[in-house]
Amino acid sequence: MSTIRTVTETLIRQVKADIHPDAVLVLADDVFEVQRTPSVILQGPRVSENKLRRSQSRLIEKDVDALLFEECSFPRLYHLDFDLIVTVDREVELLEFQESVSRFVQRNPVLTITDQGHLNLTEIAPLGGLNRVNLSNLKQSSGRIRIEDCPVYDGEIQNGHLIKDRTFQFHGSVNEERTYEPKGDEQ
Repeated sequence: MSTIRTVTETLIRQVKADIHPDAVLVLADDVFEVQRTPSVILQGPRVSENKLRRSQSRLIEKDVDALLFEECSFPRLYHLDFDLIVTVDREVELLEFQESVSRFVQRNPVLTITDQGHLNLTEIAPLGGLNRVNLSNLKQSSGRIRIEDCPVYDGEIQNGHLIKDRTFQFHGSVNEERTYEPKGDEQ
């Protein structure tokens, strides 16, 4: 399953649990129509790579007991930005949503992805921080939240056997055979 999809599904479930049960996800730059109020829309993700953390290194996981390893490229890390758009009938409802969104961000600085780890959740712009064009008499406000450093792997995994020891044969004036055992991971 896609990492970005899993993370996005986790975020929308958390928004439904903490902000509004009818919150919906709309793709970035997609036109949407508010069917009823109050409405909470999570629009995104807008994906941008964290280029400062790009690495050419390899990830190696060793199973010393079984003498096996798995190796893959270091994942690319992407920020996932979402606009959080709230539409209500009255100003007082908008103020209540501003508080519930602020509370949501405070309670969830880290988003737990089931069985896969944690990712930081930050508020880029608080609700009411972005100007939105609104030609109706509804009250609409938006903010922006970010999930930081979502890993995306290239999908190529190499498996192999760990080397237990190496035997060298020396031939010449002296014939000798030596066995060397690796000492790198001993503690």
